[in-house]
Amino acid sequence: AQPPNQQVLMRNSAIIAEQIDANQIETIFLQSERLNTDAILDFIENLCRASRDELADEDNPKKFCLQKLVEVASLNMNRVRFQWQSIWRTLAEHFTWVGSHKNLHVVIYAIDSLRQLADKFLEKEERKNFSYQKMFLKPFETIMLNNLHSKQKEVKEYVVMCIAALCHQKARYIKSGWEVILGIFALAAQDSENHLVVQSFQSLEHAVTNHFPLLEESFLELVTCLGKFAMNSSGQLQTKALNLLVV
Repeated sequence: AQPPNQQVLMRNSAIIAEQIDANQIETIFLQSERLNTDAILDFIENLCRASRDELADEDNPKKFCLQKLVEVASLNMNRVRFQWQSIWRTLAEHFTWVGSHKNLHVVIYAIDSLRQLADKFLEKEERKNFSYQKMFLKPFETIMLNNLHSKQKEVKEYVVMCIAALCHQKARYIKSGWEVILGIFALAAQDSENHLVVQSFQSLEHAVTNHFPLLEESFLELVTCLGKFAMNSSGQLQTKALNLLVV
């Protein structure tokens, strides 16, 4: 049972919520792109804090704020890059935290939210000598790392599925992002789940075969990744990985 003070807070919150027009609440999020740099950062930090509170109940988590974070991120993606970098640093930390939640549905929701945002973000031109894509995709790799030994194998499977989809659909836009993608495939190459290894290699093989010039700036990471597949126990994959190394 909740402590008395908590019960009072919950009742008061419910009373206040009943007095607020839902459309007015929605307007707050829709107009977030009008906020200046300091204001949007404060807004997002507090929204992340509220999201953590909502997700604290592992058996009955609420995703309202997490959903709104996705909407706010999408709306504010067109800000100048140094502003967006600060915004994404806060968002990435939160999505990474959610990616290790005990509730599988929450984790999958977070990963799918990242996929939706990445699908949009990768279409934006990345200037030479900048690594915004690498920074943007990093939460996928961190979530993969954090769940390497988790009993929830679905998490790794979904990360790989999302990254594989990005490889197939957005390859022509990817630049610095290849470094993170190859890192995720390298992790998958060492996994005990054979279907995870195969799916990752198929996506890697497609990228190398069809988009090799795009991967040249991440050549060292590519060699390392193929090396991991070459050391896999599957003889067929070993041969294919070695053949790609030669190419």
